[in-house]
Amino acid sequence: MASPTHRGLAVVFSFLLPGLGQIYNQQFAKGARFIGAYIISWALCPIVIGWLLLVIVWIWSMVDAYRSVGRVPPPRAPAGRNF
Repeated sequence: MASPTHRGLAVVFSFLLPGLGQIYNQQFAKGARFIGAYIISWALCPIVIGWLLLVIVWIWSMVDAYRSVGRVPPPRAPAGRNF
């Protein structure tokens, strides 16, 4: 059985790299979207709006990682295979 995720650790991972906390929470698609948004924000940094987006994505990723711990239900067995 997998160990439960911890809110603080998810936030620390998102602090290091936005999206990493979501991946830790087993929300792989959401984590990939946060990483993509972070990369796009870095690409836009020569334009002033990139710095603002960078901070927004970074903070939003940490808040989302904190709030979404435990929301992902455990995987269920396929139908018809109840042993």
